[in-house]
Amino acid sequence: MKKLMFALAALVVAMIGNAELRESQSLDGEWNIVFDAANEGRAAEWHTHDVFQALESRPIPVPSCWEEIVQDYEGVVTYGKTFSIPKDWKGKTVRLQFDAVNYISEVWLNDHCVGRHEGGYSPFEFRVDDLLDYDRENFLSLRVVGPIVTREDLVIDGLGKNDAPHWRGAIVGGIWQSVRLVAAGPVTIDDVFVIPRLADDSAKVELTLNNTGTKRLGKKVHVSISHEGQIVAEHKESMLLDPGTNKGDWTVKIPDAQYWLPDAPNLYTVSVSVDGSDEESARFGMRELTIKDKEFLLNGEPVYIKAAFFEGLYPTKLALPDNMEMAHREIQLAKDAGFNMIRPWRKPPPPAWLDLCDEMGVLVIGGLPIECMKQWPTVTPDMPRRIEHEVRAAIMRDRNRACIVQWEIFNEIWRAELKRMKHPMSMLARELDPSRMILDESGGFADGANIYLPYKVEPTKFNDIHIYCGAPINDDTYNSFLSLGMTPQEMNAVGFDPKRVRNKHAHPGLMSLVSEIGYGSIPDVVENNKRFREKGNPLVPPYRYHQMLEETTAQVLKESGLDAIYPSVQEFCIEQQQIHSDANKRMIEAIRSNPLVRGYCVHALTGGDWVLGAGLLDLWRNPKQSYYGTKEANAPRYLAVRVMPRNIYAGQDAKVRVTGINDLGMIGGSLTVQLVNESGKPVKKWSRNVELGKGVSNLLEEALDASKLSGAFKAEVSLKDASGALVAQNTFGFDVFGSKDLLTPSAKIAVLDSNNKLKPFLEKSGIPFVEFNKDTPESMPVYVVDNEAKTSALKTRFQTLEQFVKDGGTAVYLQALRRPGNVYWGAQLPSDEVLPIEKDKEHALGLWVGVSHIVTDHPVFDGLPVNCMMGQEYENVWSPYVLKDMGNDLIVGSISYGFYAGEKTHMQSYIGPEPAFFGMDMGVVPHGNGRYVLNTLRLVENLGSDPVADKILFNIIQWTAE
Repeated sequence: MKKLMFALAALVVAMIGNAELRESQSLDGEWNIVFDAANEGRAAEWHTHDVFQALESRPIPVPSCWEEIVQDYEGVVTYGKTFSIPKDWKGKTVRLQFDAVNYISEVWLNDHCVGRHEGGYSPFEFRVDDLLDYDRENFLSLRVVGPIVTREDLVIDGLGKNDAPHWRGAIVGGIWQSVRLVAAGPVTIDDVFVIPRLADDSAKVELTLNNTGTKRLGKKVHVSISHEGQIVAEHKESMLLDPGTNKGDWTVKIPDAQYWLPDAPNLYTVSVSVDGSDEESARFGMRELTIKDKEFLLNGEPVYIKAAFFEGLYPTKLALPDNMEMAHREIQLAKDAGFNMIRPWRKPPPPAWLDLCDEMGVLVIGGLPIECMKQWPTVTPDMPRRIEHEVRAAIMRDRNRACIVQWEIFNEIWRAELKRMKHPMSMLARELDPSRMILDESGGFADGANIYLPYKVEPTKFNDIHIYCGAPINDDTYNSFLSLGMTPQEMNAVGFDPKRVRNKHAHPGLMSLVSEIGYGSIPDVVENNKRFREKGNPLVPPYRYHQMLEETTAQVLKESGLDAIYPSVQEFCIEQQQIHSDANKRMIEAIRSNPLVRGYCVHALTGGDWVLGAGLLDLWRNPKQSYYGTKEANAPRYLAVRVMPRNIYAGQDAKVRVTGINDLGMIGGSLTVQLVNESGKPVKKWSRNVELGKGVSNLLEEALDASKLSGAFKAEVSLKDASGALVAQNTFGFDVFGSKDLLTPSAKIAVLDSNNKLKPFLEKSGIPFVEFNKDTPESMPVYVVDNEAKTSALKTRFQTLEQFVKDGGTAVYLQALRRPGNVYWGAQLPSDEVLPIEKDKEHALGLWVGVSHIVTDHPVFDGLPVNCMMGQEYENVWSPYVLKDMGNDLIVGSISYGFYAGEKTHMQSYIGPEPAFFGMDMGVVPHGNGRYVLNTLRLVENLGSDPVADKILFNIIQWTAE
């Protein structure tokens, strides 16, 4: 029977003969658009030719986002375009193809309804040959409902605010990718899927063919695979095709297979033709990323993941690169910085961008356009359907990509309705693509992350962790990275306190990937805005929020008085970027020093909208200062050097440690560690021959006798190979405080410290003090540690204190904010009973935004770095929360901008960050005839363990006594 069917198929082929195969006609170019703010177009039949021609339309290029011609428009529009087609297309199967239209599309051709599509990032098509006019012009129209992001009052066709599972960067409304007509014969190729199999160097080619006729057709199918223009394998087969959808698959051996690797991105092309009817081609790579024995393996070889998070927002074209040179530049800069992977954020990148990654050898995470954090998407009965569509469409579009090695379904799930979709959506992804890894949720917020290995349907538990820790980074934070994946017993064995170095989303004994780390800094908005004025579009959000950031940063520098330190916004931006650089470098080296962690993802290669500061590149794709420290830490061979503690009491036990990190082969050489003072004079040196093996190596650990040292020092470390060539080098700054640096003040003070947080340190240091009471003289400063008044007696003491200040006294609040629990994430203002003045607070940890904690030249900071942003000297005392709207008599002030865009305005969206603000880390607030000195720095909790905290307190006492 099978032979008879093939014979019949061959006979039909012979009778039909060879017709021309696929032809294509682009519909890109100028269209016309009408904005329908009142949503009247459908009822008024704007989609029909005569009505549309009578409307006041305006030209718009396709592809483009409609935000390029109307500012921040949310709602519905109607597009129209006239076109002609070749007459010889008559009798062919013609399909109308859209690469992406955001978000709901209703399509009409020559006043006939064609169909509807929902989803903003995926291709779709309709067969239209029966609706085309082959002798005169045709009229194509689309009614498009864009995503609704900021407007609570707007609901169109059941779509309201945040109902679409969308990307956050710009609205990207309208026909933002290409449109075309495709003509073919009666059998069309609907899908070609290639599954590379490295086990036997073969490729499985799966085809979906559509017989558009009403009778069976016999067709010869020819599959060929080529490499660098040469056919290396092929397969031919005759098929008898039923009307409708037909499937076929063949496994083709690839001789001398050339694998796709970052350093050798070998690409194959599969070409499929159905004789006399249609043809299609697709590129693919012979590669596989998997996990074995708690290691990532690329094509069977261990690979350490160094990824960059990618917002995919551009200065003027928004979701599309302004030009392909800009896209090529950002990918090349990522490779130059040592990244081997890019993680696009919640948006499948345009096909041309992925083409570059295929060709340039960059691993890519397949990100789906599904926001799933606190407000995205809105939980409605339509949500599961919309999410399922986006999963299916994104995977179907990109599952032949060599660069895409993993699908990421969700990110940071906060709600039960999304949590319950983790497994079914992972199973859908597995059904659509058996060959790639699938991560169900980045961050592991909903009961931890699971990863599905290629061809597996049972998940593997996996630590996929997000950590934003602010800057500068202290030893506890550094050790938290070192301890990821450890059991409590393992932590104790190396001296880590599990209470101080824990992460709630990391589980012991599991392989770990830190898929989000980073800090932030303002781009050079002065230079950026020059570029925007030359080449930008004032209608689009990035133009406006860059200008806003420059203006408001200049304004708060002036209002705070910190323009005395930073007279230009540009100087401020550059120094903040250097803090960002140092923070990224230190985070990365800590992660790489932990052998249980097999990769990381830095947030972000480029920023945008409300995470603008995270970018290592600005929106014009120029490297910020943060790019260079990150690049240094990504180096394949790296030396991590630490002096512990970083701030040393002279005579305190200290040690110097050097850890070698090596992604390449073993290398031997000479290691030199030299300690030098501020003048560059060596004070200590160690040299030894070492072998730097692959992975993590402990190269040196030595005790440091700092009893005779005082001042600022650097540890300089270098490794040279046998020929004397430099393999790696690094430096680490540290400070030693001798007795002369920590002179105990003799001034007598009063204290209000019912919980004895300060008094033991004062007693140990020999600082005289008395309990504050109603008889305390106004000349004696009062040091307040209590920030709650839980008893009537304490309330009375605070009432007495207020009168003391009004009469001319000084009250120093050493803990002007309450920090219950985690000091980074919780802070409360003291009640009016405790601090009876107007007050507010602001989160100042930073996350993806830089917060500059600026130290003025003030007696409180004698002997410490001043007129600068807090660097590593202040790693233990900088404040993750600051006071706001408390005046500008600042000793330490913070400048940042609103990064959560909180309840007061638009929340997190394309509109971008909120304006800059300044806060008070430490400063003076007048009250009556006296003053409050308010401090949010973490001094009290670090007294006796960090000499910087001691010195600041001693200086405050000396200053207030004077």
